[in-house]
Amino acid sequence: MHSNNHNHSPFWLCPSCHNPLLLQDKVWRCDKQHSFDCAKEGYVNLLLAQQKSSKDPGDNKEMVAARRAFLAQDHYLPLASKIAELLFVALKSDKTAAEKQAVYSIYDAGCGEGYYLATIRSMLAEKGFTLNASGSDISKSAIQKAAKKYKDIQYAVASSFNLPLTDDSQDALIQVFAPSDSSQVSRVLKSGGLWLKVTPASQHLFELKQYVYEHAVSHDVDTSIPAHFNLVSQHRLAFTLRLDSDSERESLLMMTPFYWTISADKKRELLQDLKTVSADFDITLMINNKD
Repeated sequence: MHSNNHNHSPFWLCPSCHNPLLLQDKVWRCDKQHSFDCAKEGYVNLLLAQQKSSKDPGDNKEMVAARRAFLAQDHYLPLASKIAELLFVALKSDKTAAEKQAVYSIYDAGCGEGYYLATIRSMLAEKGFTLNASGSDISKSAIQKAAKKYKDIQYAVASSFNLPLTDDSQDALIQVFAPSDSSQVSRVLKSGGLWLKVTPASQHLFELKQYVYEHAVSHDVDTSIPAHFNLVSQHRLAFTLRLDSDSERESLLMMTPFYWTISADKKRELLQDLKTVSADFDITLMINNKD
């Protein structure tokens, strides 16, 4: 996981030919002259038309706005803090005296509107780590919002199943509730690089589910460790969220797929009555052992 000092250009790959991209006059270009404009917010769209399953894949504007509103109130701050703490301990154990000034590259695959990466980055910066942070999401709305708010982080619109990164370029990769392909993650991580993955644990948002389904079922947790990775540690983090306003309840509901399935009556009930809800996360930290 040893890092050299990098400048702040990320390690974007051309989605057409998989050659590295270089930024020249606000355009990302590869050797084969494929080019991708830098949007006014600062991100680059590396999702090719043929990689899209729909015209506008990923979370739509309303869902992204709901997530931004909900996360901005720090309801999930305990989760961000736990991720930062686990990365801090793992990176610190790897940090030799000679490397105190090293820059670590951290990537958020499926970064949404940017809350976790920005929060974790500032927490680690407070502990003396210099991080070169970047992230991608398939939702253009999410990336626009992320790039607009967090100017010093590099973002791309891209699929987590086709990460637009050069091989062996990242020291750590985080994923919070995002789908992924473990072979892609292994490819972009350095040997000894860290993969921190957060999935819903069995009771996550259980009280909310009870409004949606006649018989709410607890979440199945997959604890298998993919090829090329060794388990470092596994943690369960559970806490109760207080929802003090209708708008908080609505934002939380809109962040979930349940928003599209709940009946109008049940939604009305939920917005009125849901005062607390369980947050329950499974956090898996793995190390890349591809050598």
